[in-house]
Amino acid sequence: MPKMLEVDPQVASKIQARARERGVSVDVYLRQLIDQKETESEGRNGLSSKERVRLLREWASGHGTNRPLLSDEAISRETIYRERS
Repeated sequence: MPKMLEVDPQVASKIQARARERGVSVDVYLRQLIDQKETESEGRNGLSSKERVRLLREWASGHGTNRPLLSDEAISRETIYRERS
């Protein structure tokens, strides 16, 4: 079922004009824009967004989580900027 979106009238006019210039409906024009953006995104690094997410998760899972936490003193302003005092 189609869903109606509220769009600024000026933006809607531009979209309609560009779709008309290409001889397609607004729906087809917007789908083409989306496909073009996805292709550009994949073309930059050769990976789809799903593949990038998969690789990031794989990278993150390779790092241990059992590292000791820093103490409050270790991350205090005084400790970080000790040489500047």
